[in-house]
Amino acid sequence: MNYILTFVISFIIIYLIYLLLIVRREKGLESLKKGKQIQYLVTAYKIDLKKINFKKLANSLALTNSFILSLTLALLELVDNYILKILLCMVILIPLILIMYKILGETYKKKEGEKNV
Repeated sequence: MNYILTFVISFIIIYLIYLLLIVRREKGLESLKKGKQIQYLVTAYKIDLKKINFKKLANSLALTNSFILSLTLALLELVDNYILKILLCMVILIPLILIMYKILGETYKKKEGEKNV
């Protein structure tokens, strides 16, 4: 139960920080457009930013990143050894980022295709 509580609280805090600092601010959205996360989605999944609502993409990215970080934090609570935590963090983070960004990229590619039809 403690791990679920850790996940939920960290998810809410991380998402609110993303929401306030990036999604709600024009300056934050502009810096996000130039960021590596968006560049990865555009390059890997050929997403055209002109055809989609960028604010919705930013919000989806904030939710995705919040989920990734919160799940990693909750799973790291299972281990007591700091060296194992560092190793486990890499083992969890890299595949989780690739999987979640693949889902996000394919979802937005599909939405982009629906607008053209």
